[in-house]
Amino acid sequence: MNYIELLKEQFNHQISLREKRPGTLQLIAPLYHEDGDMIEIYLENINGNDSPIRICDHGMTIMRLSYSFDIDSPNKERIFNRILSENRINEANGNLFIETKPESLYPSILQFAQTVAKVSNMQLYKREVIQSLFYEQLSEFIEDSLRKYNPRTNICPIPDRDDLEVDYKFEILPRPVFLFGVKDTAKTRLATISCLEFQRHKLPFKSFIVHEDFSGIGKKDQRRITSAADKQFVSLEDFRQNAEQVFEREAA
Repeated sequence: MNYIELLKEQFNHQISLREKRPGTLQLIAPLYHEDGDMIEIYLENINGNDSPIRICDHGMTIMRLSYSFDIDSPNKERIFNRILSENRINEANGNLFIETKPESLYPSILQFAQTVAKVSNMQLYKREVIQSLFYEQLSEFIEDSLRKYNPRTNICPIPDRDDLEVDYKFEILPRPVFLFGVKDTAKTRLATISCLEFQRHKLPFKSFIVHEDFSGIGKKDQRRITSAADKQFVSLEDFRQNAEQVFEREAA
């Protein structure tokens, strides 16, 4: 029994193969997207010997995704690449693919179809994307509007305390500005502890906090960080609107 016949048997004879061009077959199988459309899967390097077979989609998955969701930011690319790497799928010029031995064709097709379904539903990751975009958008604003203050990222002001890391350091005289981006309770507490430790070590600095949503953290954490920090922006939009004039005053 050759591997094509074996594949048909493993799919309970519910598949067919259509030749698209020499060496390339389209698999017609009961593997579907959530809306009922069949997942487009192609088999390449079909030459009858034991060389690896490539399972691919000819770019159809990303094209389909683009109708409702664009992979148009580094964070979205990170999520996309994570899906591929976790499922051992490769991508080249939009074409998703995996190479497999003929005898492993059936499980590899199922693995490929599962990955295509995950990529096709990347819009379900929208909440994670939006939340993570806070740091990305903060970075973009700093690079666009505050570059003249020479921001440096991921600074550890106390040499032997790499757990107390400042997101951005701005070299402003007479005292540099240490800026923390804060989007959750854990980061709020870390920023509070960091500011207090820097003060205890008598470092010359001013601390700025940019919150994703100040009202979203608990009252006790609000009080602690308000006591520890020199200046807070209650949201990213607040920072965008007021940062430049605040930094101008600091540098005056």
